[in-house]
Formats: sequence, structure tokens, C-alpha cells
Amino acid sequence: MKTSAWHDPRVLVAHTAMAEELLPHLEPLVTAVRATSLRDLSRSELAGVEVLIGHHFPERSLALLPGLRWLHLTGTGTDHLPAAGLAPGTLVTNSARVPVESVAEYALSALLMLLKEFPTLSARPQRRAWHTSTATMLCGSTVLVVGAGRIGRSVIRKVTALGARCVAVTRTGERSVPGADRTVGADRLAEAAATADHMVCCLPATARTRHLVDGDVLSALPAGAALVNVGRATTVDDKALHEALETGALRGALLDVHDIEPLPADDPRWRTPGLVISPHCAFAFPGEPSAVGQAFEDNLTDLRAGRTARDAVAVGPHPG
Repeated sequence: MKTSAWHDPRVLVAHTAMAEELLPHLEPLVTAVRATSLRDLSRSELAGVEVLIGHHFPERSLALLPGLRWLHLTGTGTDHLPAAGLAPGTLVTNSARVPVESVAEYALSALLMLLKEFPTLSARPQRRAWHTSTATMLCGSTVLVVGAGRIGRSVIRKVTALGARCVAVTRTGERSVPGADRTVGADRLAEAAATADHMVCCLPATARTRHLVDGDVLSALPAGAALVNVGRATTVDDKALHEALETGALRGALLDVHDIEPLPADDPRWRTPGLVISPHCAFAFPGEPSAVGQAFEDNLTDLRAGRTARDAVAVGPHPG
């Protein structure tokens, strides 16, 4: 689109939880309307939408927007967009910079929770049980951070500040990650796991990362290791993780991401020993809607100035 076409595009905000707080931020910038679902609007209303703000979209739902030119995601992941019917050539920007510190803090908190046995401690008062602690130290340990993007690098900063060493895993391992003792490629993940005490996963969902953390990697971790996943669910082999926890090979694990969300109440993972189920909430913090609105404004400013949108992302084929 020409820069003039971004002067006052018709923007649809389709986000149940965030729309009310986003709309006041957008009103000075664009003509915006709210819908809890794309199916709330008539065909003629949908045809007039040029910009969409939202995150999760059902299969083929984006095909209902023939005039869509720009999709701004309130979250990070793009792996669901091809199945949602995103038209080729549509500009996609995301809000990946917004939750970085929140997710990194959550990952650090989860790691400390597992090492200090908080899940077990919270259950003991009901049984009036006293015990000898088997808690361990983060300080002096080696943490394998798998995926060293913005979140992974923030995790490294926080973990090393508490006295731990970090090994960063990137796609090739060719470029050293600041703060990490060393950087290795994904093809050496099992080898690196054998030298680590614990693992934090911050990977995106791609064909290359699917089940990257598999049985071989998990079995390479030492007994008593803790695992935290704040990346994407497909990057960790659920079956292999379940087996490692069942056998006691791992101290414990926390998963904030799941292949089915919400995870059904009868899913066997709720009963996996040592597994803490977190309801995909690591990203949440009180200022999130305002920060997402600012991210949208920044990208709109770029487009109106004829520049490439700073948060533009490529959307590849569906990884499944």
C-alpha cells in the first residue's frame, strides 16, 4: 500500500481480553472497531477491514477478510496463521518485544520453584508433614538456555546475575551469545545437555524445532535436572518428557505451553509426577495492553513514513 493509504485504515480489534484496553489507545490513530469474533460482523463489514489486531484465529477465519492488508499480532507466534487462511503478501507484525521481561522472569521463577521444591512444599501443610529438604542451588549450576532470542537472552542475564553459568543453544552456534559461557549449535544439543544441570526452553515453533528436545536430549541431562518450557509446546517431546518424569530421571518440569489449550481436565499430563502445568500465562503483566498498543503505533508510524514496519515477521508454512 502507498504511505497515504495508511493515513486512516479501518482497523478491527478481535481480542476478547484486550480489546477494551486497546481501543482507547488506538482511537487517536485510526478508525477502530471491536469484535469478539470475526463472525460477529456482516460480510460487508468484514470486506471493509484493512487492518486486524488479534492473536488466535480459527481455521480459515482470516479468509473472511478479503481486504486485509496488515495483521498485527498481540502475541508472538505465527505458526497458526497459514491454517487460519492468511493471504500471501499480507503484512504481519507481532508484539514479540512486549512480553520479553515478563516471560524471562516467569522462567526464572519457575526454575527456582522447582529447585527449591515449592510444589511439594505447598502440598505438605495439608498432611502436616515435616521433612528433610532435597532443594538444590541455582548459584554455581549450569543452565542450558535453548533458544537465545530476546527472551532467551533475558533469561541468561537473570540467571547469571544469580551466580549460575549459562550455555546458549542457537540454530548454528556460530555467533556467541552475550552473557553465556559458551554458545553451541542445535545439532549439539544432546552433547550440551550432558554438561548442564538444568534446561530452559525458549524456542519458536518451526519445522526445525519440532521435538528438538527429544528423548535423547532428556536422557543426556543429569539426574535431578529441572526443565522449564516458556517457548512453544511442539519443541519438547511430551511423551519423552512424561517418561523422564515417571522414572524420576528429572527433578521436575514446568510447562507454560501446551499442544491443546486449555489443557482438558482429564488430560493425563495433569497427573504426571513432578510436572507443573502453567496455563500459558508467562507473558501476562498489567501494562501489556498499553505496550501492545504502543507496538502497533510504532509500526503504523513506520508505514506512514514509508519505512519497513519494525516488527514485521515472515510467516512460513504450517509446521504441523
